[in-house]
Amino acid sequence: MENNLVAKSNDLVVASYALTRHEQNLLLACVSQINSLPDAPIVSIESRFTVTVEQIKDLFYRGSTERNAYRDLKKAADHLFEREVTIKLDKDETLRTRFVSSVKFQPNDSQVTLRFAEDILPYLTQLKNNFTRYRLADTVELTSVYAVRLYEIIVCWQGQNRWSETLDLDDFRYMMGVEDKYRQFSNLRDRVIETAVEQINENTNYNVTVSYRKVKREHRSVTFKFYKKGAISLTDDKGALSLDKIRRIVRSAQFTADYNDHQLLSVEARDSNEAFWAKAEQLIAESPKEFSKRPFNDYLKIKTD
Repeated sequence: MENNLVAKSNDLVVASYALTRHEQNLLLACVSQINSLPDAPIVSIESRFTVTVEQIKDLFYRGSTERNAYRDLKKAADHLFEREVTIKLDKDETLRTRFVSSVKFQPNDSQVTLRFAEDILPYLTQLKNNFTRYRLADTVELTSVYAVRLYEIIVCWQGQNRWSETLDLDDFRYMMGVEDKYRQFSNLRDRVIETAVEQINENTNYNVTVSYRKVKREHRSVTFKFYKKGAISLTDDKGALSLDKIRRIVRSAQFTADYNDHQLLSVEARDSNEAFWAKAEQLIAESPKEFSKRPFNDYLKIKTD
């Protein structure tokens, strides 16, 4: 199950909801069982998804904490039905719904079976564009529910080629589902933001830096800058991914010679310079370790076309 993919509409990724980490584990383990592709079998309100204690234990528990898996899964099953999500729609409309329409805890089989709510299914199935996808295994080492939420949002931004993002603190609170909590900035910073950033940096393939903006004496916004590990040489002096450096690298004649036949490049990308440059820019930012024939700085020393 750890190689399963979690896919969500971007609208759901940035929606407002609050879950415990155990409820989040149960939800993601079920979401990862959905084939979200447009031509996949249709998932309906009658479709059932089952997760066992053993699966949860293998995914999310280490060492002595494994003995808590049964208790935690039962508690998550007890409360997940009550959890709501608020999704912003067009025309200033909002959708308020639940994640699931039913949750059945089966103690004799040590498992939970759930059905997704009708209104949430369009955000999990038949996804054609504007969605975020990652491996379930990418988040299993994150113990903070806020770290998982921030990780999903970062993957969402990266999919839109956005490597630095500034949010008003109230907007950030909304997405994290903590509008009524951590109103004092120091609590929000220490218990939500810094904890999430630290766990992402230690346990995922992203490096994230965070800064804050003050207006007079009040903190108003937070800025996240991030890049894939292996791309530190592609950052600027402020720690953000430098798109200018990437553009210069891919336009190097040596880079073209090194990677014109790269397996990740489409036939179209090999037929014209413009298509090659555009695709290579995207791939370097997303998967820098795929381009390891020589240090990136070597290409910056070479005159570009």
